[in-house]
Amino acid sequence: MSDLTTPEGCESSVTAQPPAATRSRGLPQASALHRLITVYGLWVAVALLYWPSAVALNALWTNPSQEEPFTHGYLVLAIALWLIYRDRKRLAAAPIRPAPLALIALALLSALWVWAWRAVIQEAHLMLLPLLLFAAIVAAFGWRVARVLAFPVGYLYFAMPMWTDINGIVQTLSAKMTGVLIWITGLPAYVRGDFVHLPGGTIEIAQTCSGLHALIVGLALATLYGEITSEPLRRRLTWIGVMGVLSLIENWVRIFIVLTAAYFSHMHSSLVKNHYWLGWWLFAAIFAGFLWWTGRQPASRDHKHATGKRQDTTHPDAGLRETRIAVTLVVLAFLPALAYGMDWAHSGEPALEIKWPAAPAGWSGPQPVAGGVWHPYFLRPDGESLVAYTGAGGKVEAFAVAYRAQTQNAKLLSYWNHLLGDKHRLRAESVRIVNSPSGKWRETLAVDRADTRSLIWTRYLVGNRAFTDPRLSQLWYGLSAIVGHPLYSLTALRANCTSNCKAAHALLHNADNIQPIFSQPSADGARK
Repeated sequence: MSDLTTPEGCESSVTAQPPAATRSRGLPQASALHRLITVYGLWVAVALLYWPSAVALNALWTNPSQEEPFTHGYLVLAIALWLIYRDRKRLAAAPIRPAPLALIALALLSALWVWAWRAVIQEAHLMLLPLLLFAAIVAAFGWRVARVLAFPVGYLYFAMPMWTDINGIVQTLSAKMTGVLIWITGLPAYVRGDFVHLPGGTIEIAQTCSGLHALIVGLALATLYGEITSEPLRRRLTWIGVMGVLSLIENWVRIFIVLTAAYFSHMHSSLVKNHYWLGWWLFAAIFAGFLWWTGRQPASRDHKHATGKRQDTTHPDAGLRETRIAVTLVVLAFLPALAYGMDWAHSGEPALEIKWPAAPAGWSGPQPVAGGVWHPYFLRPDGESLVAYTGAGGKVEAFAVAYRAQTQNAKLLSYWNHLLGDKHRLRAESVRIVNSPSGKWRETLAVDRADTRSLIWTRYLVGNRAFTDPRLSQLWYGLSAIVGHPLYSLTALRANCTSNCKAAHALLHNADNIQPIFSQPSADGARK
């Protein structure tokens, strides 16, 4: 104690305080390290428990093609993890107050993830991964910790494939702005669609040359710059907008340089075939200019330094229980583990056997189809079959294909699958929904190279539930496969049109009870 006398003659007793440096030291290093390791461990747990998404992201981020717009993925992940380490003191100082209600949101997100994964909607289950991670952080640590980690978790979206949805827009914009540059400079060329026509040849502004990769990286760098400098939101949005525009301009300049080189070299310049690194050198120059310009901007009036914030360091680990982490992990793991277990239980099953019913009265068949113009193609099915039935009104071809459990490379609705087969043999002209005694079918009017028309009726089955809309069937399959193991199949009937398609329609109408029987082992016997 020390006695101090005020100018007014009043005496006051003041307790000695430790130095400011001692007061602001915060948590012991061991406690801060424990918090950091626990947070990193939760990130690893989500990656392991939801490994199909982690595997898909690894394939996306390590694609050897230089034209893949997500090869910066691991750099984004490294930056996110570094941001957590950078803010380790804030993380250690944030009080842990787990939010049990967040477990409900976590369970719903986990169910959505399993649904998207089962339905093989890769973009959807990848988009859910950061949300799952954030919900797990809230459930295990509470909102105070989650706010510290919100930016690193959200930063992961710069490495997610959602950006491909705007690739067409960016590609069209690049083509139009290339036309503007040609008009301004007077280069003897013209743009038609995505093609630039020069005197010596034609160059395509392909989707891989749209500038999407540079745009994503530019936005990611501007966002990171705003976070590192602790700028207010308004200025951060300005930086992001400016860098986004600069990234687009860089790609337009790159395309124009390639066109100019192609024109003066009569299409023999090496830039015509290899201009990948030209774009990144231009990008580096533009980003350097961006940093120079932002560095010359006056400090914002509402700029708030992190050092001015008061940290709550009063027993931040009070109430921390290992059970809270355990409960969060259980909720995270339950539904994925159930789905993995069902896959394991059904692994090693033999190929599906597809049996066709006997021919209806007055019909003959089924007979294997040899030759013909209709050869549906499906990648890696568990079973498929094409047969023909012949009746008084003509011949009906019947096709069936089925998948037990879908994957990204083996699914019913895939870019690689073609119900009509080779597009040079059959092409679709129109599609409509028709009714028959057994229910609705999706009717496709197809035309071959000889202009001969035919009708193809298709129906999707998830277990025993029929669908005519392929996307709706895919969504229902994902929902059904969360806690079950339904068979996903397609049945198609085809008949040639003679003088008109009314006779073919009537023929299919009479043959719509021809349904395949799939030999699918299950706990209650064969699935019909």
